Amino acid sequence: MKPLQLGLSLIPVAIIVIGLIGWVVTLRGNIDSALESIQALQESQYDDTDLVERVQDLAIQAEESMTKVMWVMEEYGPAIESIRDRELDTEMADRVADIVTRQAVVENEMRQIMSDHEGFADVLYELGESGLIERRQYGNYK
Repeated sequence: MKPLQLGLSLIPVAIIVIGLIGWVVTLRGNIDSALESIQALQESQYDDTDLVERVQDLAIQAEESMTKVMWVMEEYGPAIESIRDRELDTEMADRVADIVTRQAVVENEMRQIMSDHEGFADVLYELGESGLIERRQYGNYK
């Protein structure tokens, strides 16, 4: 019975060895799979071909936009400046007209005041001639 007992005692050891070999093979497969995933992840992080293409497309679009802006400025820039100048001229003309109106009002008021002074000077002159007040010169109106 000795060989039977030896055979029976080797069966659990064989099962353990087979299980251990299966576990090592599975672990090795998982490690290889993880390494491949890590390698693919690293490659995808540094794969900037799509990014480079997008940047190039954006650069082309920016260049086209700048060309269009420059064309618009060359084509319509003088007209825009002319409109601006006309607006400034209109604003200046409005200001000048306002100043002319104010000056006319001030001049009219000054003439009214001077006319009143001349009237006062006449009254004071007559009062001075009649001797009611002492005689003085007022504004050299006469």
